[in-house]
Amino acid sequence: MGTHLNQETSSIKAELQSKLLHDDHHVQKGGLRTMPFIIVNEAFESIASYGLLANMIFYLMVVYHMEAATGTIVLSIWTALSNGLSVVGGVISDAYLGRFRVIASGSLFSLVHGPVITKAISYA
Repeated sequence: MGTHLNQETSSIKAELQSKLLHDDHHVQKGGLRTMPFIIVNEAFESIASYGLLANMIFYLMVVYHMEAATGTIVLSIWTALSNGLSVVGGVISDAYLGRFRVIASGSLFSLVHGPVITKAISYA
C-alpha cells in the first residue's frame, strides 16, 4: 500500500511539473491585442497637440507681442525638436539606460515638472 501511494504521489508530482513547465494556456500580452489602444492614444495625442498649437500662437501673440508668422516659426521649431529628440531619447534609453531607469526617471521628472511649472507661471 505504501509503494502504491508513493508511486501515485510521484506521478501526480510529475504531471503537475509537466503542466507548469509546458503551459500552453499562457495568456499572451502585447502584440496585436494592444494595437487599438496605441492607435487611439496616438490619435488623441495628435488632437491635443493641434489644439495646443492654436492656443500657443495666441499666447505668443498676446503675451510676447510676436507676429503670427514669427510665432508659427517658433512653434514649428519646437515641434520639430520635440519629435526629433524623442527618437534620440528612445535610442539612448534602449541602448544605455534600460526600461526601468527610463520609466522611473521620466516619472520623477513629470512629478517635479508640475509644481515647478505652476510656480513659474504664477510669477509671470
